[in-house]
Amino acid sequence: MTTIKRYFVKLFLGRWIATTFALLALLSVVDSLGNADVLPDGSGLGGVLKYAYLRLPALYDRIFMFALLVSLLLTFLSLIRRQELVSFVAAGVSPLMQVRALGSTVVLLTIISAIVLDQTAPPSARALDDWLGVGALSDADIVVADSLWIAEDNAFIEIGSVRGARIFDLAIYHRADRRTISSVTRAASARYISPIWVLEGVETLAVSGSTPPVTTTWITQQSPETLQKLGTSPRNLSVKDQFELSRLTRSGSRPASAYIVWALNRITMPLVAFSFLLIAAPLMQQFGRRQTGDRRLIRGLVIGFSFFIFDGVLKTLAEGGGVTVLSAIGFPLLILLSLGIYMLLESERTR
Repeated sequence: MTTIKRYFVKLFLGRWIATTFALLALLSVVDSLGNADVLPDGSGLGGVLKYAYLRLPALYDRIFMFALLVSLLLTFLSLIRRQELVSFVAAGVSPLMQVRALGSTVVLLTIISAIVLDQTAPPSARALDDWLGVGALSDADIVVADSLWIAEDNAFIEIGSVRGARIFDLAIYHRADRRTISSVTRAASARYISPIWVLEGVETLAVSGSTPPVTTTWITQQSPETLQKLGTSPRNLSVKDQFELSRLTRSGSRPASAYIVWALNRITMPLVAFSFLLIAAPLMQQFGRRQTGDRRLIRGLVIGFSFFIFDGVLKTLAEGGGVTVLSAIGFPLLILLSLGIYMLLESERTR
């Protein structure tokens, strides 16, 4: 069994590397062309390469599960076309044993990928925001609301944009009490000089009729790093930051559920990957001499696309509070896992 396991793992890893590289290269080119207009003037080839490099973690996150599914299907497809699957099954290597041969590798690869994404996605997103500005990209997952809102004890703060240690189009709505705005301070920009923000281009407007005090600083616990995290797509944050920001119910441009959704999405990646293996192994059991396995490959892709679409719709609804987070994460995963277990048991039963 050890020799068979090594053979299966070698086939799978070879196809996973090739598939991942091809998808990353294709998506990177398309993404660079689609967002070429947001690069600073005179960036040249160096700017394009820098952009592509900084976008790699986000693109890898988006293609990983699809690349994994395709790699699993191609692994079994190669066994069918080489007539090797017949020999393995004749030697007693059942679909369950095939799952066992690949299971630990698939789960371990997914866990490593989740950890790598957790460590590389936040700094790359932060570097892009510092370079191009928050919300500069046309990617639907990255575009944020027009303004970032911060709620503090005596004021509401509206921030137009954040770039490094500077913020632009700042408005501070001073509160006389919980229901009344006493004055509004507008600033063209603000510069962070720890631990305060120094306002520039200040204009103060009275709301209640009295003369408002002139404000030239914003004293807050918010730093450039915390504001950048609040303005970043939840998917591009670490799991730790996602859970921390989910508790800031009065700040940011998104509901708390948006952060919980993507935290649980990353945590459950190994379960999704293992479910794909449970489906791929029994689905690709085809032994006819003239069988190529193409139809079963298409079935596997249809199952995968159906899951991705259904899962994506529920996650989008959960981000806005339309459905519960547990339903959005658990229901598609439960269906996928149940389908995989059923197909594996049915394959074992009919052997």
